[in-house]
Amino acid sequence: MEPRAYLEITRPHNCFMGGLTVLSSVQVAKVFYGLRFLDWMWARIWIFPSRFWEMAILAYFVYVLIAAAGNVVNDIYDIEVDRINKPNRPLPRGAMTVREAKFLTATLWAGGCVLAFLISLPSGILAVVFSAMGLLYAAKVKVLGLLGNFVVAFSFAFGYIYGSLVVSSDYGFFSIPPMVLLFFFTAFCVLQGREVIKVMEDVEGDRLRDAKTIARLYGLRVASAVGAAFNVAGIVSFTLCPILDSYNVWGKLLGFWFYPFYLPGVAAVAASTILILLRYSSKREQSRASLLDKIGALFGLLALLAGPYSAGWW
Repeated sequence: MEPRAYLEITRPHNCFMGGLTVLSSVQVAKVFYGLRFLDWMWARIWIFPSRFWEMAILAYFVYVLIAAAGNVVNDIYDIEVDRINKPNRPLPRGAMTVREAKFLTATLWAGGCVLAFLISLPSGILAVVFSAMGLLYAAKVKVLGLLGNFVVAFSFAFGYIYGSLVVSSDYGFFSIPPMVLLFFFTAFCVLQGREVIKVMEDVEGDRLRDAKTIARLYGLRVASAVGAAFNVAGIVSFTLCPILDSYNVWGKLLGFWFYPFYLPGVAAVAASTILILLRYSSKREQSRASLLDKIGALFGLLALLAGPYSAGWW
């Protein structure tokens, strides 16, 4: 057993990135509701910072722990496929046993759900539901191709919705700032595009479990077109954020620091789109396109985190 395998198998960088979606939506809700009630709720406004960030910290770790558990259980079910596609991952290389991985999964899920119930009952229920979704995805849904990709992208982007839900309950549990929905759609499209492109690399291993991926069923050219289409939809949605904000459609929610991250984010996803359309049959270029989407997603996360932060007040 390698002790570092316990951290490695959770894919901590992915969990960290996903957790940023929660913090971003918390800040949007803070600015959105704070500005809306500025004229007649002074007392409650001064309470907001502690309430928002108490909930935000808990919500962040709920997301990270449940996402980490989902990554571990995914590797448990993928161990045979990973012997071909990803032999350096902890389980196929023997760095930890399946039994140890199961124990780690249960611990992470339990920790995430306990923290979620500390926030509120609805938050705890959502945590349990998404824990079950992670198990169902790994066991059954992943092999269903586009639907499996959909679940991955949805689960990552749902951090935006979850963050708003847990901090805006004073206005009704489903009172979500409209800009957050645009953030959610942007992240979903880019991640969906990346998932479609990423599985193009795994066609050989996916034959073992008869995975119904677009690349296997319809070929690499069709898969590249589908991945590119989702990328373009993500770019359009991302661009609508500053446009609508500049026209004050939902209030000024994005500050100066949105733009230094926005531009490289769009550039990376656009480069991925062009690359996968032109060189869809090359494994090297498939990997590069997937990486560019991931880089674009990271810059997008930072833009949607820094933008609301620099528009708010402390």
